Amino acid sequence: MKYCPRFYEYLYVDNNEGGIGICPWISREERFVGNILTEDVVTAYNSEAAAHIRSTMDDQSFAYCRPEACPYLQRNDLEEITPEEYENRKKKQYYPTEINLAYDFVCNQSCETCRKTVFVPPDNYAYQMETIREKLTPVLDSARIMSASGHGDPFASKYMMRVLENLRPTNPKLHILLETNGVFFDEEHWERIKHLAAYRLEIIITTNSFNEFTYKHISRGGNYEKLMKNLEFVSQLRRDNYVKVLNNSIVVQDRNFRELPDFIKRSFEDYTFDCIVVKPVYKWAPMDDDVYWFKDVLNPLHPYHNEYLEIMKNPILRDSRVYNMGGDAVHAARPYPCGHEDKTGGVYG
Repeated sequence: MKYCPRFYEYLYVDNNEGGIGICPWISREERFVGNILTEDVVTAYNSEAAAHIRSTMDDQSFAYCRPEACPYLQRNDLEEITPEEYENRKKKQYYPTEINLAYDFVCNQSCETCRKTVFVPPDNYAYQMETIREKLTPVLDSARIMSASGHGDPFASKYMMRVLENLRPTNPKLHILLETNGVFFDEEHWERIKHLAAYRLEIIITTNSFNEFTYKHISRGGNYEKLMKNLEFVSQLRRDNYVKVLNNSIVVQDRNFRELPDFIKRSFEDYTFDCIVVKPVYKWAPMDDDVYWFKDVLNPLHPYHNEYLEIMKNPILRDSRVYNMGGDAVHAARPYPCGHEDKTGGVYG
């Protein structure tokens, strides 16, 4: 049978209102299993809603998982175990050991694949951030993996920087994963968190493109000059082994998919990236249907789809240091939302 450890080990702190889930790739209708603003973390993690989702691994239906969002399903990477081993791994009560701090939405950018405008915190945001931080502190002490920030940028947020500055986990083997767009990952911010180099510190930078024109259109609100300078700085941190793993990330879409081979080549030759994470665009945020349609070159009805497939045949995409979250999968065929057909028989308006 297929086994996903996220069902039993992963805590996804989804938003500033305290909603938590056991995986970000669960269907949006079922994604919350509790609320840590009003509940104890362990109680919320062992709720009836969580048990209901976990039961879909018992019957192997994975009914609430989103295949287009989950790389393990797309790549068929789930571990195969015996029913006996599965019963041995199950417990009466679950305690999260992999924690994703995705509750802070503060970011210096407003990429179309993430949000329509720059996030403006509500009036009670500081209270929410502090309360969530206090609730999570005991859990972080016993975690194996901690990541931040799934919905924002840790270096652009005073709230997440406070978490990182004060983070002194008792587990010396803690794996800390920081996701950033890189614009504020500079000497000044590093000085404030450099004590984290004592742990297994992994950084993933979503660069999206080395082409200035492309970058400015995809990474709205970014700063190309600062990013290029910071990539040099972070590469040196990797050479000095302060950063244990350094990854570069690209969200593949209509504007940058042709750059993929060069993007990978430059990441390895010009910088010290260990891995390139290739992320197919996915409708995470309230993105307009037509905007998503134009960006999603994995859609067989997209006018660039065949060209995308040719790009993906490039041998550099098979480099062992390249992790394609979508594998060889394509998305479901979706006609253009307005349903207008062009003269060539397409349906993209």
